[in-house]
Amino acid sequence: MLTLKDVSVHFGKKQVLKNISFNLDFGQSVCLLGQNGAGKTTLFRTILNTIAYSGQVLINDQPTKALSRIQLAQKIAYIPQNHEVPVDFTVFEMVLLGTTAKLKTFQQPGPKEVAQAKAALNRLGIAHLQDMPFSQISGGEQQLVTIARSLAQNSRVIIMDEPCANLDFGNQTLVLEMIRQLTQQGLLILQSTHDPNQALRYADQILLLESGHLSSGAPKEILTSARLSALYGMPVQVFQVTVDGEEIQFCLAKKGGLPHVANL
Repeated sequence: MLTLKDVSVHFGKKQVLKNISFNLDFGQSVCLLGQNGAGKTTLFRTILNTIAYSGQVLINDQPTKALSRIQLAQKIAYIPQNHEVPVDFTVFEMVLLGTTAKLKTFQQPGPKEVAQAKAALNRLGIAHLQDMPFSQISGGEQQLVTIARSLAQNSRVIIMDEPCANLDFGNQTLVLEMIRQLTQQGLLILQSTHDPNQALRYADQILLLESGHLSSGAPKEILTSARLSALYGMPVQVFQVTVDGEEIQFCLAKKGGLPHVANL
């Protein structure tokens, strides 16, 4: 379980996060939403223990502040939005990098780490890409490789910064379905997104940041028409349909909902 208790972050006199508290369980897909500047990146950096904060961040009741870099890497993996690399590694080399988080300085990956990397590639069904240059595979495949790198790290918590940014619809679906499968296998995945429809479709729990304050709960409880309209400053309507026996929610912005656009 990942737990935050009364977490606050200040940058100078500005308070960015205000008494944030929540519990996230293993086996959950969690989406973090909020406008630009709401504090999403700051929240991730807090969990990763890379900035100063007050309050507590705990994994299985253990404070992350008490963990070394290697110990924290054994528990949390982080996938940034931009995963460009200065060297044109192969796919296998990219995944193998995930194992180095637990190695001592200057220690090289050995047979154990090679086996972990191969297992991660097989787990995601992308072993056939292992000899390809990372730069020459599709955006969706690149995102799967970064997820495999996190799996090779053997962390049960994965934090992803907008994993579907700049991906086409097909690759977005590929990545989101893989995230769903991994949470069904017991991982906790926390991802940020600007798309409420992705959250409505794939999240088990929502974290919504507004002006440093956080609301959490099930998608149906948090992502209501009124809440989304207030968040984005335009009329938004949430709909529900049934497809093959499954209830699916989605949202749409109402046409002509912005006065300064409608009056042009």
